[in-house]
Amino acid sequence: MRMFLVLFYVLLAFAYGMQVKVLTKDGKVRVVDLSRSDLKNLQEQKDVLYVEAPKKLRLLDDVSSNSSYVVWGSGNQSVMVSYNKPFFGYIFGGSLSGNGCSQSGLFFQCPSSTILNISSAGAYRLVLVGESIKSEDIKGGDRKYLLGTGASSSGKTANGVLIGIIDSGINFCHPAFRNPDGTTRVLFYKEYTGIELNASQINSMINNNVCNYDSEGHGTATAGVAGGYWSLTRYNSPAKDAKFIIYKTNLLDTDIMMGLDYIKSKAQSLKMPAVVNLSLGGHLDPHDGTGLLDRYIDQVSGPGFVVVVSAGNEGSSRIHARITSPSGDVGINVSSVQIEAWYTRGSSYRVQVCNQTGTSCVSAEPGNTASAQVGNTLCFANIDNTTLSSPLNGDGKMDIEVSCISQTSLILRLTRLSSSGIVDMWLEGDGEFTNGQVGDGFGGFAYTVASPGTAKSAITVGAIGANYIIDRFFDNYGRIAFFSSRGPTRDGRIKPDVVADGFFHCTANANFSNTSDPNFCGPTSSGSYYVPKAGTSFSAPVVASLIALYLQDHPLADPTEVKNWLTGNALYDTEGNTPNVAYGYGKAVWKETPSSAGSSGGGSAVSTTSGGSGGGCSMTSSGSPVSLFAWLLIPVVALLRKRFFIFIS
Repeated sequence: MRMFLVLFYVLLAFAYGMQVKVLTKDGKVRVVDLSRSDLKNLQEQKDVLYVEAPKKLRLLDDVSSNSSYVVWGSGNQSVMVSYNKPFFGYIFGGSLSGNGCSQSGLFFQCPSSTILNISSAGAYRLVLVGESIKSEDIKGGDRKYLLGTGASSSGKTANGVLIGIIDSGINFCHPAFRNPDGTTRVLFYKEYTGIELNASQINSMINNNVCNYDSEGHGTATAGVAGGYWSLTRYNSPAKDAKFIIYKTNLLDTDIMMGLDYIKSKAQSLKMPAVVNLSLGGHLDPHDGTGLLDRYIDQVSGPGFVVVVSAGNEGSSRIHARITSPSGDVGINVSSVQIEAWYTRGSSYRVQVCNQTGTSCVSAEPGNTASAQVGNTLCFANIDNTTLSSPLNGDGKMDIEVSCISQTSLILRLTRLSSSGIVDMWLEGDGEFTNGQVGDGFGGFAYTVASPGTAKSAITVGAIGANYIIDRFFDNYGRIAFFSSRGPTRDGRIKPDVVADGFFHCTANANFSNTSDPNFCGPTSSGSYYVPKAGTSFSAPVVASLIALYLQDHPLADPTEVKNWLTGNALYDTEGNTPNVAYGYGKAVWKETPSSAGSSGGGSAVSTTSGGSGGGCSMTSSGSPVSLFAWLLIPVVALLRKRFFIFIS
């Protein structure tokens, strides 16, 4: 069986670029190119402990399949929604009613256009999500926003510091990435295809207006938050003198490892400290820091080289389920999903995928596999229950794949055959668990931080939204964004480490047209220089910019020092105590003096509770002063696209 799995991995590696990850007996991880080393030679290397195929991650972007808006208001108000399709949303700080609408906790859904009558004793915030809902479809409410790290008062500009971006590319011509004389701030650019450009070549491309190496726009947007600066606009990072190294990835974890190597090599040759931003991730991973990409980040991090990772955008999504009892049924609504389940070492489980009544099942005993149609449903299940002790951590692992012709309700049944054990399951694809979630105590779901945000050395960042109505009451006050992924890690560490504004930002638009007002923040299609973005993809580069400022005077700071500085100085002004699994140690803020308090990467999780969904949210302005009407589009949650073994923003 082990030979079969290795061969299977290798065949997949050929499909995904001829590279595999190898874990050696000394705990190190390396990438092996199978076009230069065959399987037999790999097997004969005595130090090889484990071989794994590439896993494809996702960019943690804002909502791509739906439009979403946030209305801020106070007291009893009415909001007119003129949208002739079904829509849904969240109401925070109040309750609502509308023609045909139903509400369950914070969540509500409506069949079509209606007047939402909102009842609130104080301030409320209303999130509206629809496939193509537009700003003009929403009338009513009022809003203001405020959120800050205090970095603008630091007196630092990240001079002499590199910001590495591993993402979807960049538009070199955008003014945010150019010096005052028009030359580029990007010192090196490399793609997974092998294309590589230095600053001189990039300047030639700018002169010829051949600049947009970012078809998705995600990399340009994250780079804009991390270090973008243009004197004509207000949408600037404090790290205005940092230089960039950009690596365009295909999102395979092996390629992300190569990107980390590339940026570190350039930083060493330039003798400059670097902070690298990863606004990507995935959930087919042990979530305890022992996954190979997590290990690799720990391996390359060190003095003057710090990696920042987005926590993920599934804080309100049912992508995790936990079973602590001897047997349990977890419902799944599924079209096509992959499920990875990890259980306590020494335990063993029977795995079954059953029809909705639980009377017809596909079953795999420990050490076995199974593939069959699930009863008389139009679903097919593949179960691999052969990993009784993973080389990664000694724990057991079960892999389940389910594909259905259409959305179908099924049961995932686990029966413990040992005296004790806990199972944690994560789902990727088109589907969700219907029960088994663990509440975080803040209205969201615990254990939703994605890899590589679970890496021990990574600075993992969640998202908050600005949440104040009158500045004398809510000055610099924010609450957790409902989509921000929550910890802890499976091994009980606090994640995220800190939170920052991720809901939302006006940041660089890769598809700008050179004809718009520098302070206009509009949709991508408008050609504006800046575009609104939301998600932990955009809170992570906020913290990357802070670290770049810190590295200016502390060029040899390592991840432990940086993490202690951030967590020890973090601001926490919301409910409960820190650290906790939603906010980590609090909101990242600038302070000059390093702190010995905070976290060095360990720590145990606070208690979690059952159920819940949701958190906080925020609004932006379109370049004019704060107005009375909430109309600006906010893409809310980053939907992670399918991966083979992957993750995103």
